[in-house]
Amino acid sequence: MSLAGRRSFHIFPLFAVAIALLYYGRFLDNFFTFDDFKYLENMYRTRADVLIGYGSLRLLSNASWWPLFALSGFDPLGYNLFALILFTANAILLYVLLLRLIRDRQTAFLAAAFFVAGSVGADAIFWKATNSSLISLFFYLGSLILYVESRRDGSTGKFVTAFLLFAAAMFSKEEAASLPLVAAMVDILFLDGWRDRRGLAKRFTILSTVVFLYLAGNALVFNYLLNGQAEPQKLFRLRPLYSFLGGGTAFYLHPDGFIRVNSLPVYLTVLLIPVSFLIVRDRRLLLFGYLWVFLAFLPQSLTGLGQFEPRVIVNSVSRYLYITSIGSSIVFASILMRGRGILPKRWWYLLCAAVLVIFVFFHYQRVKVRGELWMKYGNDMKEFVAEMKRVVPALSGKCHVHVVNGPGGRAFIQQALRAFYANPEIYWIDDPEQTGVPAGEPVFVVLYQVRPEDPLQVFQVR
Repeated sequence: MSLAGRRSFHIFPLFAVAIALLYYGRFLDNFFTFDDFKYLENMYRTRADVLIGYGSLRLLSNASWWPLFALSGFDPLGYNLFALILFTANAILLYVLLLRLIRDRQTAFLAAAFFVAGSVGADAIFWKATNSSLISLFFYLGSLILYVESRRDGSTGKFVTAFLLFAAAMFSKEEAASLPLVAAMVDILFLDGWRDRRGLAKRFTILSTVVFLYLAGNALVFNYLLNGQAEPQKLFRLRPLYSFLGGGTAFYLHPDGFIRVNSLPVYLTVLLIPVSFLIVRDRRLLLFGYLWVFLAFLPQSLTGLGQFEPRVIVNSVSRYLYITSIGSSIVFASILMRGRGILPKRWWYLLCAAVLVIFVFFHYQRVKVRGELWMKYGNDMKEFVAEMKRVVPALSGKCHVHVVNGPGGRAFIQQALRAFYANPEIYWIDDPEQTGVPAGEPVFVVLYQVRPEDPLQVFQVR
């Protein structure tokens, strides 16, 4: 093994930490935004409210808000640092998984480097409400690593642990539902699983029970006990063409998450697939990358939201492609590795270094622009909350609020006020003059920067 190969295991964690700090270090003070306030508001509600979160059984990721709030409160640094640590850890876990599969440190390094240096899933780091994606992938990759080890050494204990980690991933975020399919793919491509079809089917069935339990749990809690619908059920859409093609956007999607169907990158990606199979020698690894893109995106595609859809209140769809971008990273690495068999070693190292530098420069710019936008979103709400607390230090009991020219949507403002006043009984009211508000429940009208130079004003109209 070459000196570079022996050192790569030690180099990659340092590379991952360096990229994480380079991309996201300057944004560690980014304030809360949008749905973050719902989770902060839940800190003053019941345990059930915390665990249910936004209407799905993401029990582990929802529960993570308890220790985060206990340690960091309303200081965003702790939440952002938590996301950054998970982001780095996930890249290192991917590196370890690829080492277990292909035993080629250079290929593993390149694939994991493209993953950690990409910008497609940047919103999974910037948006604290989506730390569920980071937590889920952490358990997902850990489960796959142990699955591979259990297949290699026949350890039942490792398989059971892999099963439990998959359950943790699934009950952190439902995008982990692809794991039984991905594990079966790994089994067939790398572990000769096709030789033992009965064993393969048995392992697939056992892992799939986690998905069934998650769906059954959602149905029991939301449909039966709460007489409603879980959030994944509300957003469910079956779009076969989107499921088949949508994952391909992981190769080029901008962090804002939207693209036109007739954009040039769409056609370049379609061209890349046949060309790459003509170029690359290790077609097994290349196929693994493409299948990861399709299979990992499959659960994410079963929603009415998408990168080809009209913009929604919160323009953040690329976070759905965080796990999918692992596949595109493997494809990039497979193509670049072709040069190892053609170029002299020194020239190939220079080529890899040059490609990574260009890749990092390109995606750093994208992350920087996206991070500054999230910073603006957060600063707008931070200034509003600070002004409200200055003018009205306390809002206790059941009351109603209407904000003119607020810095966000009414639901987000309501949630922010509930969180920072530690009062879940603050309600947004569309018409402050409407009748029907019970006596003794005050109604406040807030004028916020109707003109930029105007201070925040609060009037109690009832």
